[in-house]
Amino acid sequence: MNYKILASDYDNTLIPFGESCPRPAVVKAVQRMQQAGGLFVLSTGRAFAAVNAPGQLGGIRFDYAITCNGACVVDRKGAILAEHPLTNEEMYALVDFCEDYDHPLQFNFRDGYYAYCGYDYLKASYDRMNSRGLCCKDGEDQDRHLIDMPHAAFMVAPPEALEAFQAKYGYLGLHCMMVGAPDANGNCFFDIVRGGVDKGMGLENLCAALEIPVQQAVAAGDSANDCGMLKAAGLGCCMSNGTDGAKAAADRVIGDVREDGLAALIEELWFDGPEAKPSGRVFGSAWENIEKK
Repeated sequence: MNYKILASDYDNTLIPFGESCPRPAVVKAVQRMQQAGGLFVLSTGRAFAAVNAPGQLGGIRFDYAITCNGACVVDRKGAILAEHPLTNEEMYALVDFCEDYDHPLQFNFRDGYYAYCGYDYLKASYDRMNSRGLCCKDGEDQDRHLIDMPHAAFMVAPPEALEAFQAKYGYLGLHCMMVGAPDANGNCFFDIVRGGVDKGMGLENLCAALEIPVQQAVAAGDSANDCGMLKAAGLGCCMSNGTDGAKAAADRVIGDVREDGLAALIEELWFDGPEAKPSGRVFGSAWENIEKK
């Protein structure tokens, strides 16, 4: 198969939890792949503003990014290729629910995260994480959406709250994904996008925009919000540190993120081993054709 795209999840796929940027072997492998004509796509639940901090990706420059779990697809400058923002009805339902039950809530806009409920909690949480690009703005005036609509939401609540939300607003069909582990108080973290939206849709939208068959895309991830992408790609690869659900959704399991599993995958698919010549699986004309668009 002539693979032309590698779409990689961010946390615990490209970058191990607790580390600030990709490891040197991964950076080198991605750069080699791009030099050989392959396209590197960052696929993440984060918004564009949260993955565009200087030095955040080491020496890697992504060609495109699938952000907000597929709700917004952009080029490396942030220009939107495809988007699926929340509607007014969906956004107001989340605000009403979180205000009624005092749950922290942020919305992911093009220029950053805005905390509509529980700003102090969210700000303190990001400060403790000390992860580049992750921060939020005080949006408790609740007027940022008057400029444009958010692509996604992030809610902090106990697990039973999601059931209560669905009982009241399930007709909206929002896609709610639990991310990470519960905090010390048992609260869970939920990424929320429109129904039917996931990283798989984002990858399909990108491939359609570039006129590249999705079968020529490789996807790598480690968790539940990667499953759609792992299924949609021509080859879906789950890290060995991934969840059981992500492994089941993938075509194969690859090396651990802390053992540079992504770098080994690139060397295998795009080259015949470290420092070898390109295998011929990627054609330089792919990049040239995209540049002309």
